[in-house]
Amino acid sequence: MANYIIIGASGGIGTSLSHQLHAAGHQLFLAAQQAEPLENLATELNMPFLALDAKNGDAVQQLFKDAQNTFGSIDGAVNLAGSILLKPAHLTSDDEWQSTIGTNLTTAFQVVKAAAKTMRKNGGSVVLMSSGVARSGFANHEAIAAAKAGVNGLMMAAAASYASSNIRFNVVAPGLVRTPLSEPVLSTEAGEKVSRAMHALNSIGDAEQVARMISWLLDPQNNWVTGQVFGVDGGLGTIHPKVRI
Repeated sequence: MANYIIIGASGGIGTSLSHQLHAAGHQLFLAAQQAEPLENLATELNMPFLALDAKNGDAVQQLFKDAQNTFGSIDGAVNLAGSILLKPAHLTSDDEWQSTIGTNLTTAFQVVKAAAKTMRKNGGSVVLMSSGVARSGFANHEAIAAAKAGVNGLMMAAAASYASSNIRFNVVAPGLVRTPLSEPVLSTEAGEKVSRAMHALNSIGDAEQVARMISWLLDPQNNWVTGQVFGVDGGLGTIHPKVRI
């Protein structure tokens, strides 16, 4: 049994991950920004929780302290806070840019910072969330691609900085996954068709597939893996399919 922190626990991937880890017998400290769905999940799983804005470093540090005090130790942490913005640069407002960077990159940095302060004695695994669009150029993705590419760079630097403390840092980079967050993109037949065609396997991912990779990275049996970006993306980030006629 291990003790894990999950930020963004009540989202699509977070809910799936929480159920997978709970079923395996692990203890979870759940966190998210929206209090009501978070409390519902925590009640269902009978796990402690804290509603917070993960862009706030003091709040994230308090989360790690609370988890440490509750469980006695922390074996791993996951940041699933994120957003989707599909706009070219010239149509992206300054507020949209700042929100995209804050939600995706600043939250990841605050988790790295808190994990480094809290987990250096015993080590553990930290998993951050990137995207396949950070690894290959896609039109109308400037802000989100920049934020997620930043997550990749942050992870690699942290993996180097804290390897001597036995803290492993890795990134999972999904393609488009069917969750409430992606529902606006997939809500029309045309949107679904275009989205499928962007993936070499011509399919949309599901939350369970991504959650299984995160679970694998958290598992201490896989403790010789650090500094890596794992694409769970139907080929989106690295290969380009033949045109489907």
